[in-house]
Amino acid sequence: MRQFYYTIRTLIRGKSSNVVKIISLTLGLFVGILLFARIAYEYSWNTVYEDPSRLAVIKVKYYGSGVESMKESRIVFGPTAAAIMEAFPDEVVSATTTCLLWDQAFNLGAKEFQALTEVVDTLFFRTMGIPVTSGRPEELAAPDMMFLSDDMARQIFGTTEVVGRTLMFRGVEFSVRGTYKSIGNNNYMRPEAVVSMASLHKYKWRYYGWDGGDSYEGYIRLKNKDSVERINARIDAVIEEYVPFNLEEYGFGIRAYIQNILDVHRNNPDVKRIVVNYTFLAIAILLIAALNYVLIAISSLARRAKGVGVHKANGATGSQVFSLFLWETGILILFSLLLVALLILNLRGPIEDWIDVQVVHLFAWQTLWVPASIVLLVFLLAGVIPGRMFSNIPVTQVFRRYINRNSSWKRVLLFVQFAGVAFVFGVLVVLFLQYKQLLNYDLGYSVKNVATATIRGNKDVVRSMVENLPMVENLSFSMQGVGIGYSGSGVTIGGRMLFSTRFNSVDENFVGLYGIRILEGRNIQAPGEVLVNKIYVGMMPWEGSALGRVSSEHDVAGTVVGVIEDIVDNGLFTEKKPLMLTYLPDWNSLLNVKLREPFEQSLFALNKAMAEAFPQTNIVFNPEEPRIVEKYNSTRRFRDSAGAAFIAILLITLMGLIGYINDEVQRRSKEIAIRKVNGAEAWSILLLLNKEILWLAVPAVILGTSCSYFVGKEWLAQFSGDLLELSVPLYILISLIILIVITICVIVKAWKIANENPVNSIKSE
Repeated sequence: MRQFYYTIRTLIRGKSSNVVKIISLTLGLFVGILLFARIAYEYSWNTVYEDPSRLAVIKVKYYGSGVESMKESRIVFGPTAAAIMEAFPDEVVSATTTCLLWDQAFNLGAKEFQALTEVVDTLFFRTMGIPVTSGRPEELAAPDMMFLSDDMARQIFGTTEVVGRTLMFRGVEFSVRGTYKSIGNNNYMRPEAVVSMASLHKYKWRYYGWDGGDSYEGYIRLKNKDSVERINARIDAVIEEYVPFNLEEYGFGIRAYIQNILDVHRNNPDVKRIVVNYTFLAIAILLIAALNYVLIAISSLARRAKGVGVHKANGATGSQVFSLFLWETGILILFSLLLVALLILNLRGPIEDWIDVQVVHLFAWQTLWVPASIVLLVFLLAGVIPGRMFSNIPVTQVFRRYINRNSSWKRVLLFVQFAGVAFVFGVLVVLFLQYKQLLNYDLGYSVKNVATATIRGNKDVVRSMVENLPMVENLSFSMQGVGIGYSGSGVTIGGRMLFSTRFNSVDENFVGLYGIRILEGRNIQAPGEVLVNKIYVGMMPWEGSALGRVSSEHDVAGTVVGVIEDIVDNGLFTEKKPLMLTYLPDWNSLLNVKLREPFEQSLFALNKAMAEAFPQTNIVFNPEEPRIVEKYNSTRRFRDSAGAAFIAILLITLMGLIGYINDEVQRRSKEIAIRKVNGAEAWSILLLLNKEILWLAVPAVILGTSCSYFVGKEWLAQFSGDLLELSVPLYILISLIILIVITICVIVKAWKIANENPVNSIKSE
């Protein structure tokens, strides 16, 4: 208790330096805890299911000569899961097949509810390990049956007692047969409603077979988690018994394997990139915050050494002095944590947009050990180093010796801070320039003033109504819009597949509405006509013009009437692919409209007109431009993270630099005064202090910017296209900006002593 009392008195006496310490720790802990909590959130994915170590996902890879290399996929043929369960009875407890439905609107009378909807079989809940709260899953064997999550049941009906209630879905009355526990966002399989697989077969929503229709996901529950390798050793032989094509006959083949659901997310390249980048930023900010605390503490060594000597003269041991400094660090960290909590509560909205996770999920009890561990590490780093140094101070005559000895300590700490500022600033500049390039990149089309809506009713009635509205400039029906990642279709000649092309079904207005450039030929006008892009033409064994050629022997084939420019069909994270636009009006349910300026007013008027004309169908047009921008939200969020880290690190470093300059000026005040008495001008004093700082700052900044170059290069590698070229002049400019800021800070802080009357300094000695 006495140590606590002495600690409080010491903190009160040094309140000015303690305020700086608290600000430094608050900034570091605020950003660092959020970043590490985000990393822990990524590692908590797919843990809600019962015994997830025994739950595996079926994955496939396509391969073959002439076939584009594809990433691994969780999209498989419908019967795959059942075939694996049958082939491995000693390894597999159960297996389930699911299918995500794009149409996710349920109607209860005139009200419409949106629910993430999966088509599932009777083994879905048993395989996934999702608790059923009411009803019998076996009833999903019949068509027109469904289950709701507890949250969705309460949202629609106001209660979870919903067995026997009905909902309209896709024009069919479905009976609600039960409910299940709601699944959190950090899980791959988190439907809000499930409908029976028998319904899919009855209404032919998807093709279900081994020769196409790969729109399904498969999950396997194992008897033992070690069964993964044994199944993967024989799984290809099982699949080959059913798949009607192979590499020799068709030109491509399939490799299947299963992977534990806990590893699926953690091993995802995008997730790994997030974890690595956020880890770099979090370590940098926390390390600099802790080291700045140490720097301020060491700077006060000469001032506080006498007090430590007095404690020891009165019988205090080295361990007791050490514990005093641990108490001091602990109390300051506690104050900082309170400020961090206030910041998180008051900045909840911006934080959730920045981190892309709700705060309540970010600090779930399963992951609270992460911020607790961060706080403990900062406490040990910030408390142990200065505590050990102060506890080793002897009782007598040590002040001058410690002043000289600890100058190198302060320089090392300042070096780390300068390097950290340069590193984060270098990464931040790359992210800002890259994000600007992403938003201004020529995609091959324009979504400016374009909005889309899915039409479920009579398309002709809707079209005749919309095209006569004054705010509508142009409209087009298509199967899909642009930039969303089109479906694939095999391009075959002589029964052998050459490659997989992306395709979209459109009408004659689609190309003009989106401003897609036709390089050769004309636009499509009738069924049987197709447009292909330059990549498609280059991959076909054609000589001369592509016009008049038959695109392939597939069911979406047609005669090529025009060649279009290559467009970015799924964002700049993937390479441009071969593309075919077909004229198949029966497939089209997406209505694309181009509106007149001002766009926001036109969109509001359009949706108001649709609500009045079709009150039962809930047709809502949404702008396309935000959807395209949304693809790069991960880049924007990382940019914002780097920005927050840079601001925090810069402020912490400047506080450390100011403290260092104050200490140096105080220590060398007599030397500076003597120089001035001997004729030194103020500018020469400033040059002297700046020179010493720059000798430290220049190599640190070079190191930091060099590291940021390699991190920036790695980050840009995930994007296709020529987005941003990292050049030496860019990093020279970054280094100069950092050095100029450091120089200005030194000049401002040392200006007073450089212009002060030297007599004052000499008199104070």
